[in-house]
Amino acid sequence: MKKIALTAGIKDNQLFTNRALVDVIAKNGFLPIVLAPVSLKAMPEPLTDFDGLILSDGDDITPIFYNEEPLPELKVTDPHRDQYEINLIKASHEAGLPILGIGRGMQILNVAFGGSLFQDIYGQNSGAGIQHVQASNLSLPAHHVNVTPESQLAQVIGNHPYVNSLHHQAIKKVADNFNIVATAPDGIIESIESSDGLMQGIQWRPEELSSDESQAKIFTSFFNKIK
Repeated sequence: MKKIALTAGIKDNQLFTNRALVDVIAKNGFLPIVLAPVSLKAMPEPLTDFDGLILSDGDDITPIFYNEEPLPELKVTDPHRDQYEINLIKASHEAGLPILGIGRGMQILNVAFGGSLFQDIYGQNSGAGIQHVQASNLSLPAHHVNVTPESQLAQVIGNHPYVNSLHHQAIKKVADNFNIVATAPDGIIESIESSDGLMQGIQWRPEELSSDESQAKIFTSFFNKIK
């Protein structure tokens, strides 16, 4: 059985990741392998004995990894997780494995290759003008995104999908080997794709929009890249 690695965080000495992502992996016929971050002192070279990598959502990313000092609006970070996932991303890409970043996962994917983030989109970007931390449940969409017509994403969900939103950080500078393929109505970056077609980042949480069949196709498209 092919294996999909799924990243996780640690909070109060407990491992956590999104159960919905575990279910998506299993329902598509793959074995989910949950990867936990380790301390920087004990961090080994990452192994890539799996067939694809999904980077899950979670806490803010430590700004030292994109050469910035922390702003007052920055929330909880975990530099152990950040460093572990950056190493994991680079090793997986070198191995030619497909990578899908969801929420925080898209942001760390961008940072791993030299991109940067808005530590807080409302504090740093006066152009951010819609609600990106929705008050309603994530099973409900909150705003539209505009998708580049020639992108992989457009082929899967069309040019103007209605998505959910739960983030106060976002991509500021896009890493050189990525293209912006979706933006919110206020210009906040909502999706990126790598030039080699193996890596994709999605800012919203498609696994939570179970009533929208087109969102499930994001995962189907990712799984179809697995050899």
